[in-house]
Amino acid sequence: PEISDDEILVKVGAASICHSDVDIIDGKRKFLISYPVITGHEFAGTVAQVGKSAIGFKEGDTIASECMIWCGACRQCNLGHRAQCENFSELGTMRDGAFAEYVAVPYRLAHKFSGIPMNEAATIECAGDGYNAVESSGIMPGDVVVIIGPGPIGLYSLQFAKLKFPSQIIVVGTRDARLEFARDLGATSVININKEDAFDRIMDLTCGKGADVIIQCATTDSAFDLAFKVAGRYPRIIIEGYGNTDKGINVDFGRFIEKSMCVKGMTGVDSDHFECVIRLMEAGLVNANKMITNVMKLENIIEGFNMLKAKNGNVVKVVLNP
Repeated sequence: PEISDDEILVKVGAASICHSDVDIIDGKRKFLISYPVITGHEFAGTVAQVGKSAIGFKEGDTIASECMIWCGACRQCNLGHRAQCENFSELGTMRDGAFAEYVAVPYRLAHKFSGIPMNEAATIECAGDGYNAVESSGIMPGDVVVIIGPGPIGLYSLQFAKLKFPSQIIVVGTRDARLEFARDLGATSVININKEDAFDRIMDLTCGKGADVIIQCATTDSAFDLAFKVAGRYPRIIIEGYGNTDKGINVDFGRFIEKSMCVKGMTGVDSDHFECVIRLMEAGLVNANKMITNVMKLENIIEGFNMLKAKNGNVVKVVLNP
C-alpha cells in the first residue's frame, strides 16, 4: 500500500489469527466490517518506509501495532480512553490489515520493541486485552480470581493476574487441553464444566465465600450466568467475551445490590496498556512463546482458520509468517 505523511509502511514479520477473524470470515460481525478489506489486526513487523510526519521512527525499527485507529481529538481520546474513540477506525476490519506482506500503519499506533521474537510480538495486541482485563479488575494481593474461558485472552489474563499475587486463580473451561495450558501457566485450580459443577467446585475452593474477581472471557450465556453466581462480596466482574445470543441473562438485582457488585465491560487496548505489555514481555515476565502452538506460512491461512474453527484444545494461537 501507499502511505500518507503520518503513516509508516510495515513489512509484516508475523501476524496472529484472532477468534474475531474467524467470526469475520464466517460473516458473524458484518456490522464491524467495511468490505472489501484485508483482515488481520494482531501483528508485528519491520518499518520499511516512513512518512514525512511520522515522528520517532526510522527504517529497520521493529514494531508492534495497536489496531484501533483513534482520532486524538474527541472527548474520549482527550480523557485518555482511546479504545473508546468516538471517531475510530480499525486495521483489519475497516481498513486493510496485516494478513499481507505489507501494511500501512498510522505512526501513533506503532510501538517499538527489542528482544522479543517476532512471532511472540505479533500477540502483543491480544495480550493487551488480557492486561486491560486484569488492570480493570483491581486485583489485590490475596484475592480469589476466577477466569472463565481459557482462550488466548483468558490465558494472558491468567499470566497478568499472577503478577498481582492473588491467593487463588481458578480457571473454568470446557477443554482439558486448554485447562492444562492454564495449569502450566500458574492456575491453582482448573474446572472442566463438562465434568463437574463449576459453581459447587468454586464454592468449595473458596469455603463458600465466592470470588473477589471474575474475568469472563467466554462466549456463552451460561458463562455470563456463572460469573454472577460465583461472585463473593464486593466483587469485580470484568466482561470481555461476547454472548452468543441477544436474549441476555437474568440478574438477581437483590444479590447485585446486597453484594455491591461492580460489573464492567471491556474492549480494546489503550496505548499505555500496549507499552506495559511490551515491557513485561521484554523483561520475561510473560510467557508469549507458550501461547503460540502453531506457526505457518501466510499462504496456508485457510488451514489456520480451520484449525481454530475445529476447536481443538491443543491449538491456542496460530501465527502466520508472510
